[in-house]
Amino acid sequence: MTQRRELSDGDVRRIVQESIKLINSTQNEIRLPISPNLVSTRHRLNKGECKAKYINHGKNRAYAMDFGNFQPPNVIYLDKMLPSCDHPMNIPDFAETMIAYSGIHEVIHADDHTGGDRLLLATRKHILETHEDKLEKSMEILRKDGGAQCIDGYDDLASLWAVQYVDMVTHYRSYVVLRHMKFPKLDEIWSRLRNDYFPPNLLTNIEVTKGANYVFALFTEKMGEYCLIEALDEYNKLKEKATASYMV
Repeated sequence: MTQRRELSDGDVRRIVQESIKLINSTQNEIRLPISPNLVSTRHRLNKGECKAKYINHGKNRAYAMDFGNFQPPNVIYLDKMLPSCDHPMNIPDFAETMIAYSGIHEVIHADDHTGGDRLLLATRKHILETHEDKLEKSMEILRKDGGAQCIDGYDDLASLWAVQYVDMVTHYRSYVVLRHMKFPKLDEIWSRLRNDYFPPNLLTNIEVTKGANYVFALFTEKMGEYCLIEALDEYNKLKEKATASYMV
């Protein structure tokens, strides 16, 4: 196992500034709204705090590759141990890409907040209005399994699902930036995100068939019409169609 210096607060500020540049260059070159509020977000983060701290990597986190955290309105934390994220395997270039990925991920979260968290609020509203049956079934399962202590009702559960959807979309946008910039070992990072029930690579699988413009339209033009449930349904339909074509 190699020894690598832990991140400092100054390192985190540098990573955030570099992340902003990478996002800006990418969205200007590929003409996709990765962070539509980036000018205002840059000013807000310049006045905010960038901190390195130890982040608890518990088993119940949404994604195994989360090494950062955004706290509204303008604070970004990254894990002090991020340069050692490939230990004990010591994969060349993996840590460098993971550092960039983590910084970009949190900047995109900050950008969503700058825009009023519109995707989060619209998704929550959509879930409550369209998927009451799914909420009811999930609450029944949670109560039966004893896991509903922190979820009082449909509102809390819809909020949780909306947060998960926004994070899935944020992972996808982060991936698009690093893919465009040709960072090494990105596929290795992406493959490690497949463990969740709603992995962000649902969106890249949809992208393979329908293109990046279509996927971005899901959380821009169709904001408030789409969530985890529609994403999973669409992915399954595409998979079934591909299987049927193969069988023929």
